[in-house]
Amino acid sequence: MDYKGKLLIAKPILTDSFFSRSVIFITDYEEKKGAVGLVLTKKYDKKLFQLAPGIDLDMDVYIGGPVNQDYLFVIHSRPDIIQGGIAINAHFFWSGNYEQIKNALNEKLISEKEIRFFIGYAGWGVHQLETEMEKKDWLVYENEQLDILKWEDNLWKNQLVRMDKTNIIWVNSPINPELN
Repeated sequence: MDYKGKLLIAKPILTDSFFSRSVIFITDYEEKKGAVGLVLTKKYDKKLFQLAPGIDLDMDVYIGGPVNQDYLFVIHSRPDIIQGGIAINAHFFWSGNYEQIKNALNEKLISEKEIRFFIGYAGWGVHQLETEMEKKDWLVYENEQLDILKWEDNLWKNQLVRMDKTNIIWVNSPINPELN
């Protein structure tokens, strides 16, 4: 299966401290190289103007994953304004020309609904994601209509229920059932 452009929804049994109750947008996947994705469910404690030189916007930044947290990554839906981005699917692009990003934001040519910034990313080595799928750590959501650029409170819970209404039993369970 090609996971690029799909969402991974952590199953309630996934107990990894970073990825528990997360939703990840897969930005790149190659069977012989591995996968790269960005966590959509964790806000960072700093704003964009604090991290990006030349951009003076009080815009949220998200924690994309535990890898390379010294770098900002971007997803956008405006290849007409930001060149050099890599197509993830028909709607979203990864990265692009930083000067064009900066100018588009400062000149209000692009809105916050059309771009999202992440610190770090999630990565899987060769066959690592496939192994996690065999262990049933993740559910795969293939609907391209979800706007991954828009923050959604309770995205993890909402996605579980959207996929299968019977998942409602899991969405309100405690993270650690032993503490219940």
